Amino acid sequence: MKKSTLLACAAALVISSGVVGAQSAPTYDDNLILPNPVSAPKLSNVVLVPVASPQTVSAVHDYVKAWQNAEINIAKAKVKYDKHEQMTKAEKIWLHSYDKHNYADYFRTHSIGRVHGQEVFLNWNGENRNKNEYEYFEMPKYNEKDGFTNSYGYNVLRGMVDQINEIIQKQKEVGGPMTDDEAQALEDAILDVMAKDQENVSNEELRHYMNETIWFAAKQTVKNKASEEPTVQDEYTVDLREAINKPLGNAQTYKKVDLRTAIQ
Repeated sequence: MKKSTLLACAAALVISSGVVGAQSAPTYDDNLILPNPVSAPKLSNVVLVPVASPQTVSAVHDYVKAWQNAEINIAKAKVKYDKHEQMTKAEKIWLHSYDKHNYADYFRTHSIGRVHGQEVFLNWNGENRNKNEYEYFEMPKYNEKDGFTNSYGYNVLRGMVDQINEIIQKQKEVGGPMTDDEAQALEDAILDVMAKDQENVSNEELRHYMNETIWFAAKQTVKNKASEEPTVQDEYTVDLREAINKPLGNAQTYKKVDLRTAIQ
């Protein structure tokens, strides 16, 4: 058999093995679906991936700083409004940017929505009031004594998101981060929750979902709020009176020509 044929067969075998391995594990052997999997780690001393991925850390930082910037500009605009001073277009937009949405509520919507998205995609049982039958087992329905029987993955992911949203909502109640110290404290508090939760989880797949959920909520919130806040063009204002009266520079001066002299 030619060498090229051998390589092609080997490649096909590797690819087919990868495809099979990438398929979802059977439901009876998927620890993230089971309510209390026997092999679910309680504590893990081995950190398989960074507690919060670099992408997630960056997204959380951008989210907090965008919130801080908005609060500072809104405060400035409110001062001018209260003093009945003339406001720029950008200041008016800043003042009304929180009329419908804010950084805290947007984040809660996107983070919880992401949890439910994973719940559906991964076939997790989460706060289901009806008996949920899987291929080889069933999740009992809700009852007053035991409450919900949720999947392990859902419990971990939703628990982390709820803790982070509690912190963010408290920040909203006292006012968004206005100073660098307040912004840094909020950022650290969010990452501390992720660190605490992920240190108790050695399932790489679940740790990925934890990072991805917070990354998505932070990125999407900043994107949503950017569409409700002033653009660069809105921030740029021109004082027409000053522009008209401003003398031209040397490069823009025109040389006076005596036409009679030029003709003769």
